Amino acid sequence: MERSQRAENLFRRGYNCAQSVLLAFADVAGVPADILESVSSTFGGGMGRLGEVCGAVSAMFMLLGLVRKVDTTDRAAKAALYAEERELAGKFRERAGSIICRELLTSGVKEGIGDKPRCQYLVGLAASLIEEHLKPESGVFKAEKED
Repeated sequence: MERSQRAENLFRRGYNCAQSVLLAFADVAGVPADILESVSSTFGGGMGRLGEVCGAVSAMFMLLGLVRKVDTTDRAAKAALYAEERELAGKFRERAGSIICRELLTSGVKEGIGDKPRCQYLVGLAASLIEEHLKPESGVFKAEKED
């Protein structure tokens, strides 16, 4: 199953947008799924329904940090990690129009994109972007199991 589809399925089951993306990559995050679920539980609705950064975007960044394991006291390594985050944010913004939850929910087609509700689409988009970003690296993705 594609990671984007896995994330969308998790969202439809009731997980918030951040949880859905993060849990779709639980097998590569290096952290037990229950911890991922807890740590991302407050990021839905743009951080506790504040409408700030989209939870799906936040989850991409969390996953990047978990996979990269960068020593952020190393300025060069930290700068490289932040550059990756900006690249991912730019790709998401280009496809969705924003990375801000309230803007995403009030822009254009509120009810959905194609046949998917808007947030479900955004969860799938975030999962596909982070997967594409990390996929070229050997060893990052283990054999996937169906949900």
